[in-house]
Amino acid sequence: MTAPAPSALPQERRRPTLRDPWTALRVALAVGWLALALTTVLVGQRPGQLEDLRAAVDAGGVTEVRVGEGLEPGATGYATQAVVWRDGLLARRAEGWQVSPGVDAPTTLPVLDTDLAEELRAQGVRVLPLAERSAYSEVAGWQVPQQVGLLLSAAWLVMLFLLVGGPVPQRATRWAWFWLSWNPFGWLALLLLSGPFPGVPAPRPGAGRLTGGWAFLLSLVLGGGLLVPS
Repeated sequence: MTAPAPSALPQERRRPTLRDPWTALRVALAVGWLALALTTVLVGQRPGQLEDLRAAVDAGGVTEVRVGEGLEPGATGYATQAVVWRDGLLARRAEGWQVSPGVDAPTTLPVLDTDLAEELRAQGVRVLPLAERSAYSEVAGWQVPQQVGLLLSAAWLVMLFLLVGGPVPQRATRWAWFWLSWNPFGWLALLLLSGPFPGVPAPRPGAGRLTGGWAFLLSLVLGGGLLVPS
């Protein structure tokens, strides 16, 4: 009895090849995901706390910051003042209300007793002006340039085309992968595990698939929200 020809093998048992357009698309999107994730880390600003900044300054771990404009000289009321500093390779961002005397500010941010730039200069920190972005996107809690957010949105739409118009996905149903894809790491899992991918073992023949309901609950636990343009 002769072995079946490679073309007669079930799809999940064929060796993944970039000659398959769907596999090539998964690989291209995975490479793009890694590139955009690295860009987010390098140019994005991760939320931080003013208390963390002050502690790092006291410990000598921060010697230079960038501070945004607050209230204009002579103005009354309150305004947001932002500060960005480096925590290793990561850029951290914190905000507070700069408030003029006798004015009550909302409680959504910490209230600064004085101009943040003056406070940090008094502690020997080099203060540079912060050029605020006119438009940005929120990516999994990171503030990134709008161009990065647009590229991520475009890549997500291509991934959605792969999910809806491509072959029947492995390991989970289409709805299950849809819910998981709202998490950045769920997106990467979709590209690696929903179909043939070089270096990734195929699922066992007849193995069950995750359904949409369970995936929806899992996405709530993991946390969703890939992009929020602003």
